[in-house]
Amino acid sequence: MSDVRKGMKKTFAVAALSALLLLTGCSAADRTSSDAGLPGAAAPEAPANGGADLGYQQNSKTGEGAAVAPEGVNATGGPVVGRSLIYRGDISVRVDDVAASADRLTSLVTTAGGHIGAEKRVNDGTESQASVTVRVPAKQFHGVVEQIAKLGTELSRSSNTEDVTEAVVDLDTRIAAQKASVESVRRMFAQAKQLSEVVMLERELNQRQAELASLERKKAGLDDLVTLSTITVTLVGPHTPLPEPEEEPLPGFLGGLEAGWDAFVASVQVALAILGFLLPFLIALAIPVGLVIALRRRRRAVPVAPAPAPVAAAPPTAPDAD
Repeated sequence: MSDVRKGMKKTFAVAALSALLLLTGCSAADRTSSDAGLPGAAAPEAPANGGADLGYQQNSKTGEGAAVAPEGVNATGGPVVGRSLIYRGDISVRVDDVAASADRLTSLVTTAGGHIGAEKRVNDGTESQASVTVRVPAKQFHGVVEQIAKLGTELSRSSNTEDVTEAVVDLDTRIAAQKASVESVRRMFAQAKQLSEVVMLERELNQRQAELASLERKKAGLDDLVTLSTITVTLVGPHTPLPEPEEEPLPGFLGGLEAGWDAFVASVQVALAILGFLLPFLIALAIPVGLVIALRRRRRAVPVAPAPAPVAAAPPTAPDAD
């Protein structure tokens, strides 16, 4: 009986040791699977801060890892505290002096910490107008719009807000992960010894650096739109007429009738334009054609004299008999 018990204990110990080795091998394979396709790949050492630099944290209770946002990004399971908003506005103001108001607008924007993005002025004496695109800090957006409205008589105003928080968090996370990937390939490149490994790792490093640069350009453009809001300002003079708003098409039968009439008028205008284009050529061709027809008719109108009938020869007379 004691021998049987000893054999069972040995069997149980061997099974437990095999299971432990299997779990250890699976864990090691998971840690190295991301760079398994590159030569000289080795399991990366865990950073001192628990992997926060690479956007990865380990739960101390469960031992499971979870992706987290990089430092400075409010990516949580609940709602994001800091929102990334893009403000855009459009305002039209009638002023007494367009040039002076445009200069005041420039000073106003500069004082608010912004700048002029684009400007176009038109002044032909009777009608003057200026279109100015300004960029101001997002915190000053609403205040600057109110100050612009006080330059004269406000004619129209519109604004919209776009929430790009998710896009910002996504780009930050992808940039952090791409930086970690680039650093990993750089370590492998420094340890490569064979020429084939150097060539392959260099190509892989260039590709990952290009992807990282593309992500950083997108992030920079998005940050610029979030940091500086865009306002399109239209300044019109006292005698400058405003463009008429486009009328919405009438629905139903009346809308179809109006559309059909507009198409008919357009077709007639096109036909008249084509006729006006061809008329000089038709006149130029009509003159020689008319002359040819007139000559032919004249020739047909002249009567042709009939040919004289031939005179019959007189029969010979018989001689008189004595």
